[in-house]
Amino acid sequence: MSRITVSYDVFDTVVTRAFAHPRDVFVHVGDLLRQRAASPLDALAFARARWESELAARRLSPWTEVLLDDIYRQLAARLGWSEAAALAARDLELEVESRHLRGVPFMRPVIAADRAEAGRVLFISDMYLPAAILRGWLIREGVMAESDAVFVSGEGRANKNSGQLFHVVARETGASPGAWRHAGDHPVADVAKPRELGLSARHLTHAHLTRREQRARGTTGEFAVTWRSLLAGAMRLARLERAPAADRAGVLWDSGTTVAGPLFYGFVRWVLAEAGRRGVRRLYFLARDGQIFWRIARAILEAEPQPVECHYLQASRVLFTGPAELRDPAALRRLVAPAVPFHSLRQALLPLGLDEAWGTARLPPAFRALDWEANLEPAQRAALADWLLDPARRPELEAAAQRRAGQARAYLHAAGLRAGEPVAVVDAGWFGTIQRSLEHILGDGSAPAPLRGFYVGLMAHDARRFAGEALGYTNRFAPLPLLREESHKVLIELMAQGDHGQAAGFEERGGRWTVRLQDTGPVNLAEVRLLQEAALAFTHRALATATVAAAPEADFARAVIGIYRDFHDRPEPREAEVWGSLPHSDQYYEQRHATLCAELGFGATIAALLDHRKRPPHWWIAGQATLRHPLPLQAFRLAKRGWWRLRGRAE
Repeated sequence: MSRITVSYDVFDTVVTRAFAHPRDVFVHVGDLLRQRAASPLDALAFARARWESELAARRLSPWTEVLLDDIYRQLAARLGWSEAAALAARDLELEVESRHLRGVPFMRPVIAADRAEAGRVLFISDMYLPAAILRGWLIREGVMAESDAVFVSGEGRANKNSGQLFHVVARETGASPGAWRHAGDHPVADVAKPRELGLSARHLTHAHLTRREQRARGTTGEFAVTWRSLLAGAMRLARLERAPAADRAGVLWDSGTTVAGPLFYGFVRWVLAEAGRRGVRRLYFLARDGQIFWRIARAILEAEPQPVECHYLQASRVLFTGPAELRDPAALRRLVAPAVPFHSLRQALLPLGLDEAWGTARLPPAFRALDWEANLEPAQRAALADWLLDPARRPELEAAAQRRAGQARAYLHAAGLRAGEPVAVVDAGWFGTIQRSLEHILGDGSAPAPLRGFYVGLMAHDARRFAGEALGYTNRFAPLPLLREESHKVLIELMAQGDHGQAAGFEERGGRWTVRLQDTGPVNLAEVRLLQEAALAFTHRALATATVAAAPEADFARAVIGIYRDFHDRPEPREAEVWGSLPHSDQYYEQRHATLCAELGFGATIAALLDHRKRPPHWWIAGQATLRHPLPLQAFRLAKRGWWRLRGRAE
């Protein structure tokens, strides 16, 4: 019985580039040549000349297959270059190719297993690069062993697409078609043709650009701007760090590397740039949404040191409410008796610094008899608010608020967060509640202390009532419709969630005030950590090429926000299913959780459209429409957008 033969295609099968498309390499080479005054052409004009020279060389070849030297002879004639200039440009292209070639991580163990079975692995490529050069690169990237062999069409004067290169390989290796397994990404050259010749063939498309990676590249044409090509390439390389999978982990990993990662990386780079422009020396990333932002910032600063410190601060709305609300009767009433689906006695009192012991001793009998964890009816909420906000109890509320504010101030001072310092806070958004609370806690009693805050997004109507400055990333570059589609707020928070529970109170240890965390609830911590690792995978891939081509800040921001918008507005069914089922809670004290999408039949869907009280909190209508009943849901979404435009509202 013949020994088995195993072969693989090379590019976009076992290795891929940091560039999204092979011809984008030519744009970067053209830019480098222009910088070195070695070419009069701009980057795009050089790329076109390089590509047209390759096509011309193939037309002149009896076999249609060529080597890089053949291409550069044509290019030199086209541009009037000397032989030395052509060789220098060719070597530059080889250098760029080498520097940006990356092995596909999950393929390495797969290839190693095939090598153990077959004795060696063959690599077969329709490529103009010499086999000796490819061999060195493949060994460097850990996909090839010394015992393996490489065959390229340019040297064999035959290609896979015609089937002739497989015949060349068979003659040189003695491979038998019936005992030969081949794998590659091209549907004809790597699948249809080898099967026609009697080989077993697998179609591997993992390195093909996804829809969002293609969007990141910015064009479906032959050439892309370098920074956009590298953005899409970083998304792909991060995605390929795990084997493709349709399970929940696979969906979360893919959306973390290609949606959350780019958005958060762009946001944090902007925060660091703004901090530098404003003289900020310490950034406090607020728990829990700030955890991944903090980790990304640390990765960026490790690669690109800057004079700013980054700290992770345990924070929540529960910890810092009270002082600001006491100055605003309407805000205080909303805190005690909000119009939300679930609000318990514990949730009503905890933001005021009042605990169960206080309630047991001071509340009227009707409230003491209630279950502290049960939902209060609207009438009960109103009655509780009337009793608590009676002027007779004002001294108690002020004392409780000041007591906890003192604890908070001591905690913040220990972390280095003081009034008048060159500091800023960083959070996802959306109201800036914690920043306003901190301004009152750090103030001198007569006036709040100005702070600066950086956010993924802010409610447009709520960029007021700050003593300091609040800046929103999406507000500045590509505003999100946060009022019209509240699902944006929850979806981004789900992408940014931390791997620990909510900060629920202060406790003193060894003379220092620390934070007490509550349980995480129904959150799957393994999935949270997977999402963070996915965003960091993109960060590291992007940093690896960050110096190659600087992206304009505004253009980069609009690109990554656009990728996120595409995810929100046009999710794949499996994405909507997974993300729509993740638990979330927007309560001050997280007792109840909801999901963005629900298992709704047609009747329940229509009822939800007609009555907002029957909708899931912060309903993700685009995700729900992807799962089921798209016609009424999309019609409702379009009608809602039109209604907002008629009202002249941007949100």
